Amino acid sequence: MKKLLLSFVLMIAGLVAIAQENDISKIMVRDDYHLCFVQNNEVIPDVELQKLLSEDVYNSYQIGRVLYKVGNGVKTGGWIAFGAGMGLGLTGLMLSMYEESQSLRTTGAVMYVVGISAYLNSFLLIPSGYILRGIGAGKISRIAEEYNQNNQSAAISYHLSPSVMPVNVPQSQGNMAYGMTFSVNF
Repeated sequence: MKKLLLSFVLMIAGLVAIAQENDISKIMVRDDYHLCFVQNNEVIPDVELQKLLSEDVYNSYQIGRVLYKVGNGVKTGGWIAFGAGMGLGLTGLMLSMYEESQSLRTTGAVMYVVGISAYLNSFLLIPSGYILRGIGAGKISRIAEEYNQNNQSAAISYHLSPSVMPVNVPQSQGNMAYGMTFSVNF
């Protein structure tokens, strides 16, 4: 009987979770290069998003987008500097080994120094880009979560929590019963 009751509770919890997932008022963040809000699998244009969010929240959203885009640019620049630095450094090293031409050796040495500096700078640019991108994405994700919490219009919700109840049965040890509380709100 306990297994049947547990199966029934889990089935109801699953159905409630599915009902909440299909709530059309939720906005979600699509994590791609452009990082935008979607609702019902459609991108929300900025004009409509400005109507959904307060002015302060919308400004925070714009700051998050800028941070995300700048982070992407810095990260991409870092990877380009990494590749270019490796290429220039190796080419400069090879050119600086020519003993017949002083101009080739000088050019090679300059290329080597420029390549190594680009290569070393990439170790600052790449993590900085990921950090800025993460800050922007986090800011936008928090805005979406806050919006969804404040505008929750689900017809059904549930809550599952642990519970401890005192028991007045003499044969129970410790006079406490442990279990789970499950509540469904319609």
